[in-house]
Amino acid sequence: MPALSHEEDKEEGEDGDLEDTPLDPSDVLRFVQTAGNVEPAKRSQLMRDTLGVPPEPREWPNINVLPESSTHRRHVGDLYWHQIYQMNQLSETCLPPMRYTRCCDQASVEQQRCFHKPRPMLQIFSIRVQTFLTGPIEVYGSVAVRDSEDYRRIYLFNRSQDNPLTINSAGDYLRLLSPKRGMSMQFDCLVEVDIRAKALSGDKNDKILVDGCFDLIEGRATFDVLSRSMVEGEHGAIDFNLIMFRRSVEATIHMNFLEVPEDGFDIKMCGFTAIWKNLYAFIDDEQCECDSFVSSIGKFTQYFVAAVQMDDTLFIDFMEGNMPISFEAAIHGTEEKVYYFRNGAVVSMKVSWSTAHY
Repeated sequence: MPALSHEEDKEEGEDGDLEDTPLDPSDVLRFVQTAGNVEPAKRSQLMRDTLGVPPEPREWPNINVLPESSTHRRHVGDLYWHQIYQMNQLSETCLPPMRYTRCCDQASVEQQRCFHKPRPMLQIFSIRVQTFLTGPIEVYGSVAVRDSEDYRRIYLFNRSQDNPLTINSAGDYLRLLSPKRGMSMQFDCLVEVDIRAKALSGDKNDKILVDGCFDLIEGRATFDVLSRSMVEGEHGAIDFNLIMFRRSVEATIHMNFLEVPEDGFDIKMCGFTAIWKNLYAFIDDEQCECDSFVSSIGKFTQYFVAAVQMDDTLFIDFMEGNMPISFEAAIHGTEEKVYYFRNGAVVSMKVSWSTAHY
């Protein structure tokens, strides 16, 4: 697949004026005042109609899985790609986020030089399951990414047979985990999929929806284009909404609640960017695997990681009608800002910036 820059993509779009105009804070303020606290589906449509967020993804051809990439073969095979991606290793990555939030080379600091720079990164925004089976089904399994940092699993979905997710046959989103760290596209990465459906009434065996692996190679990547790609399987298919950034940094978001109502409260949180207009689901009931209830003051138990294009601005929105808080992408550094909820709750938001590859 030939590389295509965002600028080239703009020239091809006939209706891209809204999508190609960077967001100004006044645009965002008008939107939140108009939208208020509306249901997520309606809010998403308003964001697209008003702000052009997110842009319409480009349809890719269906993705072909690698040979001998089923669950029974991928971890014991001896093909070249099995060795490159270290498929015999089943552990989760032990590398944390925020590894390069500052320049670690003291000599470079003293000379006011830094050799870190934005790097290619992968961002998977959502995964939707389509199935040929009838009626609501219970799915389980995993979706994980292996990148060249350590070729260990970065889980995006991971549920056992005893803890399935119920979806309808028309197609629902998988509820994704936030990645443990930013997913590097330096050199290559691999997406590992094993999604199954529990046996329906009258059936004895579980059904395989999608089982296989595909890789993304930096030298063949289509960068900076929001894309929708499908992987087909025996009893279903999976749609990925993803983007491969050419010049990206890792944003890690932590929350510390300073004031919380006596009975606690539920939160929703999304993010979107000013220039590229990508939409990130951080906390919601449809696309995210996250407990949304805040019961007391203190640090929120989960952090969130996102790839953000360098020179862009990340808005974090709690979807209640207040002005989102903004953070400018940077190679290094940490910034904290305070957000005041309408119910009196107060949260300190900390965003740490790092490169994903040294």
